[in-house]
Amino acid sequence: MASQLYHGLVVWDFTCPDTLASKHLNRAVLGPGAVVNEAEENKKKFKYSSLPSLYNFTPIALETFGAVRESAIDFLQELGRRIANTTAEQRSFTFLVQRLSVTVQCCLHHWHCIVLP
Repeated sequence: MASQLYHGLVVWDFTCPDTLASKHLNRAVLGPGAVVNEAEENKKKFKYSSLPSLYNFTPIALETFGAVRESAIDFLQELGRRIANTTAEQRSFTFLVQRLSVTVQCCLHHWHCIVLP
């Protein structure tokens, strides 16, 4: 994964599929990470398939129950390492993961406020 970051421009897209959403239940029963795998593949296939080859696209999906692909963790660790090298803040990876976690929690809260009166 680190070698991808050294060549060309990096594009990453974060998504958080709801593990228990009705549209994911048939996939979720297959095992942990099944919804994440589908979400990442759909991003590649439908949203970014026409992206020019000079861009390195990295999909990152995190299920609401916490499943995440190893490649996404590798990417975030490398990104955190690079931020730390630039800013001298050694906790950059931790802050990045915390920020994504808070974003997921806020989105879930907002969604539940809309759907559940």
